[in-house]
Amino acid sequence: MEHRSERFEHEQMNLNLRNARMGAWFVMVLVPLCSFLDWMAYPERFWEFLVLRLACAASCVPLLLALNGSLGRKYCSAYPVVLPLLPALAICFMIYLSGDPGSGYYAGLTLCIVATAFVFHWTFKEIGLTLGLVVLAYFAATLPNLWTQHDQRSLGIFVNNTGFILLNCVVIYFGSRQHHAIRLREFASRCKVEDQREELAARNDELTATLKRLKETEAQLDQSEKLASIGRLSAGIVHEINNPLNYVKSAIYLLKKKGKTLPPEMADTVNRIALDIGEGIDRVAAIVSDLRTFAHPENRGSRPIDLHETSRKALRLLAKEIGDRHVTLLDEIPPGIIAQGDENYLIQILINFVQNALDALAGRPDATILLKAQETPTGVDLIVRDNGTGIPKENLSKIYDPFFTTKQVGQGMGLGLSICYRMIQSMGGEVSIDTAPDSHTQFTLSLRKPETANA
Repeated sequence: MEHRSERFEHEQMNLNLRNARMGAWFVMVLVPLCSFLDWMAYPERFWEFLVLRLACAASCVPLLLALNGSLGRKYCSAYPVVLPLLPALAICFMIYLSGDPGSGYYAGLTLCIVATAFVFHWTFKEIGLTLGLVVLAYFAATLPNLWTQHDQRSLGIFVNNTGFILLNCVVIYFGSRQHHAIRLREFASRCKVEDQREELAARNDELTATLKRLKETEAQLDQSEKLASIGRLSAGIVHEINNPLNYVKSAIYLLKKKGKTLPPEMADTVNRIALDIGEGIDRVAAIVSDLRTFAHPENRGSRPIDLHETSRKALRLLAKEIGDRHVTLLDEIPPGIIAQGDENYLIQILINFVQNALDALAGRPDATILLKAQETPTGVDLIVRDNGTGIPKENLSKIYDPFFTTKQVGQGMGLGLSICYRMIQSMGGEVSIDTAPDSHTQFTLSLRKPETANA
């Protein structure tokens, strides 16, 4: 309520300042223009009254200039009182100089009061003060002339004029009170509408956020279902492939055994061929096993992870794509560097980061991807850096948003980094980006140290 009261007063101040400027111009223009009334009613005092009118208009000049400065704002509540009093005092002085207690110029006082009531939004205090001062000025101007004359008709006209002025004051007073009450009700209604609009906007934002979370959850469920399907498929593939691989391994064993009975020259050749075949078979088995690890729908929980071994599994799945794109991969992850995390999650994160780097390196000369891991005082930093096109500044705040992508239709759904970000958070890690247009992009994944090491 206090805030609304201050706001209402601030609006009233701005309204008074704007209307005071208009009121000052009214006085400066209309008061001198009405000098033709002096020529018609009191021609013998025309020049005296003209000087009074010009002085009244001139007194408004400093008031008008003050409106543009701090004084105008500080004393804005005085303008609804001062501006009607200036012409009212000039009119009262002219009534006094005319020597006529029944002067028809009382109508000018009524005009000042009515005009001000239309121009300004008076408060109760301003209404009473202004009307009281105008009536007192009228009495001060007419009573001396009335005492010097004993004409019954002049007294009757004075009483008549006074009655009209007082009746106008009563009407203006109660009308302004009613107008003020209407303004207060209008202000309260406007505030209520604004509150309802803000509440509606908040509800709308909440609904939008809920829908966004629902879409994210739906996308994650869809992704989990896909990974589960791949996991089941890979389990079958591993079973089907491992059986013939075992036969081949048995055949290699027999080949090596038979090779011992051959001449030394032939034995060396056979053994080298058998060794190459064995390494190829082991590589196929490792790739199939990595596929099952990557596609497994459930994580194994947070535990100490060897980042060197984890990166090897991810890179084996990407080896063909890296080679086909002619990208140089610099692997600087040393053996034995351990971090707390989930191996399945880390494999998916590394695959996503490297695939994004490959997309950013399309058509770039000397395309290079750097993988690096280094220990920090609080944990381990896993770095993936490329010398690609970089990320535009306007996209940095949106890259983790679901469905945000700069790729062409059909090349990506914009879910990769969003899912990776949630995986990083679930492991208690953090991710930061360092990028520059047409220079580089570096993702730094900060992981915790192994819990056993912290214990």
